[in-house]
Amino acid sequence: MATTAAGPTRTMTPISADGPVGSLPASLWTAREWILWGALAVALSASWVDLARHWLDEPWARPSAVFLPLFVIAAARDRGQPAAPRAGALLVAAGLAASLVAVAGGLPRLGRPGVPLAMIGMSLALGRPSLPAALLALWVIPPPFALAKLFSPGIEHALGWLAARVAESGGLEVVTTMRALVIDGAALELRPTDGGLPLVIQMAGVGWFAAVRAGDDVRGALATAVRWAPLGLAAQALALVAALGSLIAGAPGTARILLDGYPWPVLAVALAFASTRRAGGAGS
Repeated sequence: MATTAAGPTRTMTPISADGPVGSLPASLWTAREWILWGALAVALSASWVDLARHWLDEPWARPSAVFLPLFVIAAARDRGQPAAPRAGALLVAAGLAASLVAVAGGLPRLGRPGVPLAMIGMSLALGRPSLPAALLALWVIPPPFALAKLFSPGIEHALGWLAARVAESGGLEVVTTMRALVIDGAALELRPTDGGLPLVIQMAGVGWFAAVRAGDDVRGALATAVRWAPLGLAAQALALVAALGSLIAGAPGTARILLDGYPWPVLAVALAFASTRRAGGAGS
């Protein structure tokens, strides 16, 4: 209630189909939204099964699974944007077509891009989550192995060389080849994913999530993602140093376990930091 020279006036809150705009908890979704998202999940079930198998089979791909709950978290607290039903429906149709055709053709992996495409389309069609939050779906799909292979053995050799120099500064002799690090006859095979490109992409995704939590738009989220991405290379170099330490200790098997498992604590620390961001806050 406000008072003017003409007398008391009543301030009205705009009403939408879901209630007063800006008054609903971000997590309160309508039954229609739950039904549509559930139907989309079922329609993409063959691609989800293929993704789950990949996550289980390839250690470097597993951290991408983190972005599915991150998408849900971001969507649950997002207040959305004006819906774009036509554009959203087109993206959903394109994503479903890509997934189903690839699965029917016996090449489910080729249909994976249809998963984030359909998720982004559904977000646009419903108007929630907003585009920055919806784009987190891109990180649900593991980075293509072909990308790591394209830059192999250059990146992993360069990082291995740096790790070897650190070890040599401590008086150890390390033999560096294009595909391995060798100490006292114990060898650590360097794989294309040991170059850190998967973690670079995943760290960019964590940066994007941090920006979404802070309320940034797409441009701000992209800038934050670019700043976070190089942290993946730094973490990979430290992991190689730790793996060399395992070789020195006579545990080459542990060295491989370290390289396969190190993204989890790295991402856990990064997400803990990203979760401290608030709208309008620092920390990017």
